[in-house]
Amino acid sequence: MKFKKTEKEIIKTIVKYGGDVKSLADVINKSHLLEKRGIAIIPDNKHIIYLKKSMYQDWDDKEAFGYIADFVSLISYLIDNRLIVTIPFRESIPLVIGKEKSEYGRNCIVINNGEGIITADQEFFNWYENNQQAYWPCTVSEEYMPISKTLTSWFSVSQELKDLVNHNFKTEEERRFIKQQQLTWISIAVTAFIGIAGLIIAIISICR
Repeated sequence: MKFKKTEKEIIKTIVKYGGDVKSLADVINKSHLLEKRGIAIIPDNKHIIYLKKSMYQDWDDKEAFGYIADFVSLISYLIDNRLIVTIPFRESIPLVIGKEKSEYGRNCIVINNGEGIITADQEFFNWYENNQQAYWPCTVSEEYMPISKTLTSWFSVSQELKDLVNHNFKTEEERRFIKQQQLTWISIAVTAFIGIAGLIIAIISICR
């Protein structure tokens, strides 16, 4: 499979942080992968997806939701092809996926030691920073977008996926073909060099 640029970024992040954390949600939070895109999620049976208002014009931005859908679809593909392997344990689900630190406060969730606050009114719908609503909220179901299923289980990264990243996403077959090509060109170059060298020696011999 040929991976898109965004998919390669996600895979590189999984390989980089996969040995340090237990779940993909932790990979996201530790790497700030969603945070850089202004996306955060409160995982539940009905997930609340937040889009940063300074980066998106509306709550249903097509690019942002396309990225989330691509992310979930990619994880499913990696699992189905055993490039990552899920382990039958569940990490405690972070309150917020997309922010490194979040904890319960009084009737709210506090983000990154007070950087932001998600209030308890309207089922945690309003996310404030500097007393201003900072994120658009949108609710989606687990059935529609299986975020909890794919992001909260323990996982391990296969050696095949690590090798794929280490070789710039070229498969073993592609690497073998490139190596054969290189050997062929080296062989041609050596043959040409020997032929030219022989010709030069012959010319020198005649000139003498």
